[in-house]
Order: sequence, then structure tokens, then C-alpha cells
Amino acid sequence: MKTIQWQEDLSIGIDTIDEQHKKWIEHFNRTSEAISAQQTMAQISKTLGFLADYTETHFSAEEKYMRESNYPAFAEHKAKHDDLRATLTNLVRDYQEEGATQDLADAIDTFLGNWLLNHIREVDMKFGAFIAGRKNG
Repeated sequence: MKTIQWQEDLSIGIDTIDEQHKKWIEHFNRTSEAISAQQTMAQISKTLGFLADYTETHFSAEEKYMRESNYPAFAEHKAKHDDLRATLTNLVRDYQEEGATQDLADAIDTFLGNWLLNHIREVDMKFGAFIAGRKNG
């Protein structure tokens, strides 16, 4: 399974959110490694659960920041978060029902990894640019 390394091109220019993204990547990598190494069910459950919980923590903080800054694309951005929330719920359910399968490993590796990088680079960058424009304008 792949791991994601933080790179400066992932920085959206909002320190709090950038730090949360770094932490999210760290938990994504731990979950991928736990499943790939076929660790015990308890270890995998713990890392997957923490990834899901941290995702909610991060999304809630990001959405609060967007509301407070009157971000015009808030509804669209939140809809993307809600889609991932639903997907994570399904992945956790799949794990609880079927265990650490190759399909679960592939879904986490491909979907979550790609979603995270694409979301930061395409969606979160727009929010970062909006905040930077407000500071400079």
C-alpha cells in the first residue's frame, strides 16, 4: 500500500488546517500500514476508527472556519466532506463485517489516498486562496 508524504505544495496557507492535513495524512498512513501488515483486528480497528474520528474533527474545524469567514463555496465544499463521511462510514462497516480484506485495503489505498490529495490540491486550495485574498484585500 502507498503512503503519502507531506509536501509543501499541499499547504493551503492556513496554518491550523495545514497542521490538521499533516495529521490526517499521518493517520491515513498508519491505517494503510496496519491493514497491509495484517495487524490484529484490534490494532486495525483502532487505527481505522481514529482515522474516521479525526476526519470528523478536521472537517468540523474546517467547516467552522469557512462559515466564520463567509466562504461563498461553503455548501459545495461541505457536500464533498459529507460524501467522504459517508464513504468512511461504509469502510468502517465493511471492516466490521468482513475484516481486513484486500478490497478494504485497496479502497483505503486508492480512494482515500486519491481523495485526500485531490481534495487538498483542488478544493481546499480554493478556500486558502479566498482567505489569502481577504487578508490582502
